Amino acid sequence: MKRSFWRQLALCAIALSILTAGIIAARQLYFSRPGYALPYYARFTPDVEDRWTALGGTWEVVDGAMRNDSNDRGAKLLTGSPNWKDYIVEGNVQLLGEGSAGVLARVSEAESGENSFKGYSAGIRAGDNSFVLSEHDFSYHEAAKVRLPDPVRPFRWYHIKLIVVGCRITASVWADGMSEVKAVTANDPDCFGSGRIGLRSYGSGGVWRNVTVKPVEAAAGAARGYAENLPLPHANGFQTALPQMQPQGSETHALREQTPRVPPLPVRALQYLPPFESPLVSVRGSVVLVRPAVYVQDSAGGGVEIQSDNAPPLKIGDEVEVKGEISLDKFSPVMRKARFRLLREAVPVPPIVLAAFQVAEGHYDNMFVQVEGYLRSVSVGRDGTLTMRLDGGAQSFPAILPPGRSRWHLQHLELQSRLRVRGVSVVDPRFNTDADPFAMLVQSAEDVEVVTGPPWWRPSKVILASLMVLGLVFAFNHLYLLAKHWRLRAVADERDRLAHEIHDTLAQSFAGIGFQLQAIRNIVPRDAPVLEDQVDQAILMARTSHGEACRSFASMQPASLRHVGLLRALKECAERMVKNGNVSVEIYGEDDARVVPLHIKDTLFRIGQEAIANSIRHADPETIRIRLQQRGASLCLSLEDNGHGFVADSDHAGFGLLGMRKRAESISATLVIKSAPGSGTRVEVKTAVGSRFLGMAWRHRRFKNNGSVPS
Repeated sequence: MKRSFWRQLALCAIALSILTAGIIAARQLYFSRPGYALPYYARFTPDVEDRWTALGGTWEVVDGAMRNDSNDRGAKLLTGSPNWKDYIVEGNVQLLGEGSAGVLARVSEAESGENSFKGYSAGIRAGDNSFVLSEHDFSYHEAAKVRLPDPVRPFRWYHIKLIVVGCRITASVWADGMSEVKAVTANDPDCFGSGRIGLRSYGSGGVWRNVTVKPVEAAAGAARGYAENLPLPHANGFQTALPQMQPQGSETHALREQTPRVPPLPVRALQYLPPFESPLVSVRGSVVLVRPAVYVQDSAGGGVEIQSDNAPPLKIGDEVEVKGEISLDKFSPVMRKARFRLLREAVPVPPIVLAAFQVAEGHYDNMFVQVEGYLRSVSVGRDGTLTMRLDGGAQSFPAILPPGRSRWHLQHLELQSRLRVRGVSVVDPRFNTDADPFAMLVQSAEDVEVVTGPPWWRPSKVILASLMVLGLVFAFNHLYLLAKHWRLRAVADERDRLAHEIHDTLAQSFAGIGFQLQAIRNIVPRDAPVLEDQVDQAILMARTSHGEACRSFASMQPASLRHVGLLRALKECAERMVKNGNVSVEIYGEDDARVVPLHIKDTLFRIGQEAIANSIRHADPETIRIRLQQRGASLCLSLEDNGHGFVADSDHAGFGLLGMRKRAESISATLVIKSAPGSGTRVEVKTAVGSRFLGMAWRHRRFKNNGSVPS
């Protein structure tokens, strides 16, 4: 073998490392390009839009638009590559309240919080009817502002475009009915070089459509084209619901005539009303859920479901006053035929942190709570509703999320993970079965957090780990056998080299000595018989030594085992030794009926070769019998002659017998020698050859190395 195993292994490892590093570097360079994935067109559909990350707010896909139904201050929804540099982000924006909403560019280091990010924003603001361009560096900096000719109204579509080219930031806004496009520009010497894009609302909800990101080919072209606007979508049902939202103190005259003034009651007091009547009552509280039903929670610690035929587009956090009829036919009171009056837009109320057994007691029904549990199953309904079943100690309950972003946002949750879920707890046959103590109606996918992953000892992971361990064991075993095979090949190559050295040096030297002695013999005087005898003896010794050297040279040649079987190789070896003699060689058994590993075959051949040589030299036999037998997973080689025999004990063991025993020990074989004076000699070697699978592996390896199929 020209190369050692460790050298080849090191070269393979270096080559694999270089290839892996090259692939990783190429992938990183590809994804870090400033124009990677541009242009980008947001498709707000539940099955496709899975690249947005929410930080605050309640974001859902509704009617082909992204909607935030929360008055959270500083709610953000981000997407795109952090390596985007010069680009144009634009889209249609609609306010749902009296706050502000717009788009973001070059966003980096974003976290949950009011101004916890770096980047630029452009948006409309209802408080002062303005269009504002701002910079955010974990603080708010108003870079430029322009007042709009018309008041900024909720439920009106505005088209906003934000252009970032180098350190020049340009933004524009346009709405249907506006006489001109309003634009602002700012130069930031210490500008943010790159970042993602996003949607942002502050103190109000919002709706976004037709969001696109395009690369800027040239600053001049971008400046000329910033006034080009996408067509605004038609007003939808949000506008028709606007007149129903009445500010505080502006109830219509018709409402006063139809519904007399009713003082607000605490929500918990509703369950003590007469059960067989439908009294008209009023409650005040904050909206904690808008889909699949509206739930209002008051400051006294009570929640109620609101049912209305024409419910306005409420947002989570809105403080409202609701009038309606109370129905007590369910576990908790339900307000029906309700009318709403908006008091103010406020920050959403925080959840009440509880354990599952506390919620199961029923004291927190229809309230916004936070519960932890282990995920047991996930299912998707026909309408796209996602239902997660969780175990919280002794309680098992479902958590239901509305169709939209939930399906793709939570599709990678692993079973048996510990989840933290925020939502409204209800006891209602529409959402939970009789066996469930309660159900959780979750606002959005962001209200589901993974506390801890599943335990590693799950059956699937244990099976996978077992398969990996078995694979590693098989790989290491294969490498070990391969290294051992290469080592044996190295030994065989070294034997070849030594054999050629003996042939080219020692054997030729004996031949030269014999030739020189013969020349001396030819010139010795005939009247010196003693000298002639000594020279003849020297010539005989030289010839004998030359023959021994030739036999050593032949015995070190392993080539006979590469293309023939063990039994045939031993027969050829014996026939060469007894050539022109009166000794017959007989063989019995199947020659390599089962493939024998090369190192075992080579060792058996050496033992058999030594046994044959000892028999011919010392026993003067007439017949030599060679037998090879397969017995299960063991291989038995026996050599028997009918020669003189000897006393087979350790005291009579010569160098050859000791070498045979050492060779047998090297392959964990058993060597038995049976002999007695006048009764011949029997040498038996028994060894295990392993499984058939390993034998086939060795056969395949020999075929690859030798280029031919072994016997």
